[in-house]
Amino acid sequence: MHPRPFANDEEALISEFAIRKLDKGQYIELYYWTNHGLDDAMVNYHTRDDDSLVPTTGEDGSTVWISSASSKPASGVIVDRHLSPADFAQAIPHIVAALEERDWPQQRVLMLAQFWGAIMLHRYWNSRDSLAQRAIMLFQEEQCRAWHNTIPSSKGAWDISVIDEPTLARTFEQVYRASLIRSDVHRQDTQVSTSFFNYFEIFLIAFPFSSQSHQTNRV
Repeated sequence: MHPRPFANDEEALISEFAIRKLDKGQYIELYYWTNHGLDDAMVNYHTRDDDSLVPTTGEDGSTVWISSASSKPASGVIVDRHLSPADFAQAIPHIVAALEERDWPQQRVLMLAQFWGAIMLHRYWNSRDSLAQRAIMLFQEEQCRAWHNTIPSSKGAWDISVIDEPTLARTFEQVYRASLIRSDVHRQDTQVSTSFFNYFEIFLIAFPFSSQSHQTNRV
């Protein structure tokens, strides 16, 4: 008896814009590897009618012609900090596979894979506190951006696989302070709205406009 063949042989179609970012070692949003991002890439691939080329500057400063599609980000892209946990978890296997297919150095691929794994195992990830969840998603985005920016430097990128707890704690404080500011603004808006209606009610009491007075005025 032969074993049942593996059914999931379909390769994911990735946005040309995202692939070009990967090839240059630049930061790119995880959205492109979520199910929504993959569906968007498939729709654009089947419906686009623009195969024109546009000029861009290559790594050596020369002019390089690339397809128009690879120069445009997705219109509905969602930044990492606003991804749902489900979308984030869907994206990780896809982007790790893409990094390996684009011949990224194995050490860097492993560091990123371990970093994302550590994110999903962190206590903030499954916390009931929505601020903790927002903090770790913002931390992930900011750390990845900074890490990619250091790749071209002389020292290269640091080992991102280890969660920087002090930085994560500062990120939580940042999210917490922002939530307090939003609460204060909302409370002030509510007070202004309540005051307006209170003044309006007092005005109606002081200057009643009955239907009888309107009829008298018309006579």
